[in-house]
Amino acid sequence: MSRSETGLCWTCEMACRAAWPAAIEVRHGDWTARYDGSPIRRTNSLNPLPGATGPTRDVRQAAESFYAGRGRRTVIRLLDFATSDQTALENEGYRSESITRTLHARLNADIAGIGPDTTLHDHASAGWLGLRETLNPDAGGFRAMLQRIEAPLCFAETKVDERVASIAYGVRIDDLLVVEAVATDPDFRGRGLARQTVGALINWARRQGAGQATLQVVAENAPAQALYRRLGFDRLLFSYSYMYAPEQNDTQ
Repeated sequence: MSRSETGLCWTCEMACRAAWPAAIEVRHGDWTARYDGSPIRRTNSLNPLPGATGPTRDVRQAAESFYAGRGRRTVIRLLDFATSDQTALENEGYRSESITRTLHARLNADIAGIGPDTTLHDHASAGWLGLRETLNPDAGGFRAMLQRIEAPLCFAETKVDERVASIAYGVRIDDLLVVEAVATDPDFRGRGLARQTVGALINWARRQGAGQATLQVVAENAPAQALYRRLGFDRLLFSYSYMYAPEQNDTQ
């Protein structure tokens, strides 16, 4: 990977973190332990900073102490373009789970065909939050996270018969749109509503001067990836995985 490609990867990676900020971040060497007590792994895992290697044993032990003090199992997030020693972690009993892909798009044109039932707001409506919390209950952690976002923020929703059926939000960081929390009510899937919702965010970002966009999607979610390709997210920037520390009763 060239230096410019690595730079773009780090730009998108750090923008995604800013678009879903943790409540607490503690630096350990060239890594940062993120925590907010929610089920979200991105905000409750040890993450590398630009130029990081390792994590070294000292960094790992510091992270394990950090998470143990909060009653959590240590999770380390590894980026495939950043230097890390997965073998060393495996030798310590860590096991890899789940691969997520970070996709990138150039915003060269507006997305056509956005209907009047798709609207944009500077705050999350009651219906927007209701759908999010029905699909991902977390005792208010998501609402608290939204309050920590400092960059320009836009919420999109698409309704069916006055019912919020599809949602997403976008954060603009300089020239880059970060798309987050894309979800559609199971009763309304397969109707192209997510395309309307995310497309509206893309059009908003272009009006704000953004020329590129990024989002993250679980590798196994083929329908979502097909949707994003149709919206112009045709470049795989990098993937990442989570390494889970062994449970106390695990054997080596």
